Amino acid sequence: MVKGARYRDPRTADRPNATLARLPADGIVVFAVVYQAARSAAGGIELRLDRARRYPCCDGTYVPGGEYALAGGGPGSPYSVRVNFGRPPTRSMLAQAQRALDRLELPSPR
Repeated sequence: MVKGARYRDPRTADRPNATLARLPADGIVVFAVVYQAARSAAGGIELRLDRARRYPCCDGTYVPGGEYALAGGGPGSPYSVRVNFGRPPTRSMLAQAQRALDRLELPSPR
């Protein structure tokens, strides 16, 4: 989900760097990745932005608002969800991102 910007990366890009590099101040990117890895005992992801961990963003791409990351999964289907903001998020931006998370359908852990 992208708000306030055009998505500029291939659908399979793992980090939408072209989009993030041009993210305007009011832009929001909610990005989900499902990947294969060693079996995981992690529980399902709880899509609550207030529980996300904040990191500087992203593989050399500067995004002023940083990155908020949530991760979870189950045996055979770990995944992560990242939310990026074009500036430190306002309450309105956080609410918009949370609404996008509320609509996101992730695969159930196996």
